Amino acid sequence: MNPREATLDAYLKLIARLGADDGVVAARREMLGRLLARLAGAKRTSGDYHAHVGGFVADCGQSERVLAITCAREFYYFWLDDMKKMVEMTARAGFSIHNPDFPWHGDFNALLGAMRESGFSRFPPSLGLYLGKSFEDGADEADIRQREHQLKALLFLLDPHPPTSSHYRMAVDALLQHLADAAARQQLLALVREYFGYWQSFPFSHHRKSGAR
Repeated sequence: MNPREATLDAYLKLIARLGADDGVVAARREMLGRLLARLAGAKRTSGDYHAHVGGFVADCGQSERVLAITCAREFYYFWLDDMKKMVEMTARAGFSIHNPDFPWHGDFNALLGAMRESGFSRFPPSLGLYLGKSFEDGADEADIRQREHQLKALLFLLDPHPPTSSHYRMAVDALLQHLADAAARQQLLALVREYFGYWQSFPFSHHRKSGAR
């Protein structure tokens, strides 16, 4: 087994120990095998890794992209052989053990349309609290309305999944796939980072009582 195959094997053994089933491990082996093929000849540096990941994700089908992003993110510190970061990620549940299943609707307006058609309205207390704080902080009405639409779309994508930080990251990745404009993506990233603390602190009451995160 060459060093890069050994690195992949170490990642797969870790997620298996954390609880990933055989199907999850097999799917990630196949996905990361494709990434390693693109990385053939690349140096084991941050720059070389990121230079190839964008093309790898772009070559995946839309239904595969959230999994591709998840695999690439989690495998990154294995590629760098950064044991300290791997231990830190393990301690804070930074590795996921379920493969994401987030539908792609084509673009953001189509996503909002699907949400409206479904009659979805299960929004946690964090949404109202965050938007209220935005108003208090001086955000104008158009800005608040845009934030509301984007966060509702995020919560719609996240709703079928456990309320964990790893699923939050995956839902963000899924939402980003609905935005073509680079500036809009950066704006969304700033928004979801700001909202994350509210989402963790003010969940649905049944999630709070169960202690789910």
